[in-house]
Amino acid sequence: MKPSSRRSIAVFSVCLGAFIVSPCLAMISVGFLTKEKAKEKYGITMHAHADGEAGIKVWLDFKKEGWLEKLTYVQLRFEDTEGKPLITAPLHAGPVDRSQPDGMWRVAFSAKPEQLSRCSFLVVCYNSNEGDVGYYLKVKDFLDLKNPITEE
Repeated sequence: MKPSSRRSIAVFSVCLGAFIVSPCLAMISVGFLTKEKAKEKYGITMHAHADGEAGIKVWLDFKKEGWLEKLTYVQLRFEDTEGKPLITAPLHAGPVDRSQPDGMWRVAFSAKPEQLSRCSFLVVCYNSNEGDVGYYLKVKDFLDLKNPITEE
């Protein structure tokens, strides 16, 4: 076998190995945030108000700084009665209106009051100061489900 064909085989093997291993590098660490830790460590707050026929509008307010500077995506997660994901949907994060303070971002969804206990936000930041990390923020851990309205 010629030396050039051995090198070609070696290069091909390295590339194939890198291709096979690369999906493993995309894994992230996922945890849960409490209301206190979300506010103190990351400046994230959750709010809610009545949203007509849509039920209750729930939203997160935060600044894109620290860990959130590398915000990659936010997802709505709706679980079945056993706690398994039933529906997931991407949510658009961004400044909502001119009345918000500078630098504030918001992400929101609406649901019927009886569904809120099974809803959560999944906030994910790749390449953040904490690495590739995501956090679940369960609505039931942040709002009083008997009276979820925090703002009129």
